[in-house]
Amino acid sequence: MGTNYYTQTKKCPTCGHKPEGIHLGKSSGGWTFTFQYNGGKYYKNVEEMKSWLKGKKIEDECGKNVSYKEFWEMVEEKQKDEKNWIHASRYPSERDFLIDGYSFSDCEFS
Repeated sequence: MGTNYYTQTKKCPTCGHKPEGIHLGKSSGGWTFTFQYNGGKYYKNVEEMKSWLKGKKIEDECGKNVSYKEFWEMVEEKQKDEKNWIHASRYPSERDFLIDGYSFSDCEFS
């Protein structure tokens, strides 16, 4: 079982339409966190993501708010657990790859 994480873009000030959330990635038991690359549209590595995500609302797939600090603590805890597998190193492909030791996927997953 795993949990997906999202951030919301701001709603339109004119019509109030709220776009769909941007998938940040997934935390699954026995695996390090897998980041959604989103075609590199928002960030190209974890450091860029940290900067881009600062000040944005983070939610899990059930709509529970997760603080920026809690999110990154969870990511780093999973990253340093030697028992966790790194998906992109175990199953590398054109769409599943490592950036600076972190697992990224550029395909839709949930």
